[in-house]
Amino acid sequence: MNDIKPKFCCIAATDFCMLRCKMCNKWQEPLPKKEELPSLEEWKNFISGFRELVDKDFELDFGGGEALSMPGILDLIKFAKQKGFRTTVASNGYLIDKEMAKKIGNSGLDAISLSLDSFRPEVHDRIRGKSGVYQRLMEALDNLSRYSRNTKKGICCIIMNENIEDLLTLTGWAEENDLVDWLYFMVVVQPNYSGPLTDNWQDEYQYLWPKDKNKVLSVIEELIRRKQNGSKISNRVEHLRAYKAYFNNPQKFVNRAKCIVGGKAISVNAYGFIQLCLFKDFIGNIRDNDIRELWYSQDAAAIRNKVNDCKTNCHLLLNCCYIEDDQSLYST
Repeated sequence: MNDIKPKFCCIAATDFCMLRCKMCNKWQEPLPKKEELPSLEEWKNFISGFRELVDKDFELDFGGGEALSMPGILDLIKFAKQKGFRTTVASNGYLIDKEMAKKIGNSGLDAISLSLDSFRPEVHDRIRGKSGVYQRLMEALDNLSRYSRNTKKGICCIIMNENIEDLLTLTGWAEENDLVDWLYFMVVVQPNYSGPLTDNWQDEYQYLWPKDKNKVLSVIEELIRRKQNGSKISNRVEHLRAYKAYFNNPQKFVNRAKCIVGGKAISVNAYGFIQLCLFKDFIGNIRDNDIRELWYSQDAAAIRNKVNDCKTNCHLLLNCCYIEDDQSLYST
């Protein structure tokens, strides 16, 4: 067991988000009280211990909520850089004014993924539940290019009913924009914090699921063609083909490999609780436990055994960790 090394780590540093996105219910959850949150020192202790478990140049991902709203987040990123980690942040861009961009540059952040679902301001703002979000994101791109020049900047776009008509325009914009280093697509899935995974979540969230199946399949086929011709799209061709299979039949299992999320990944939530799988039990808390001990604990081993036996059609495997190249899995 001592040869098992983490392959992924996401620190969900805060649950707070100023947006009200249609495909995420996290903003509806009660926020932690201050005394329930790890201190910066406790976060740094976790990062220091985790450093001993992973290889050189391991990527440490920071998310949320809106990660940049967490007090001290850039201090943590700077600390992680000093420990030899590569660092990335997922952000909606809302807080990245001139001063925030300078602080990001000073932190040494390697890359930032900015959420953008449409090149039409009214569509993006409607999806994200707050007016002015699109304009803030465009200003964020400009500010980062001026004051955080060493930070790579990417766009993350979620394919859903409301933006099907906009995806190719967005792709063309990203291709021509020197400020954008990559474009990554995800597919709409059951919203975060909407309860246990179900096969009929589309019934409740009909406004998210594409109504014109042929349209979404043809758009993804065009994304595949552009990817094959050297596009900035960072998804592999096989990944995009899996998206086609998903929209053609969302109940189809599109990943036969053993789950790499649960066995070799760590997620830490805003309270400091640690999971090896977002749908399984916690194995401890960074405030009370040493990650170096937890990683090799009996509780962690039990979770890995459950993951090895898991047959759930988990969409985490589709959006974040798709690794298959078997034609039969993604053919439509």
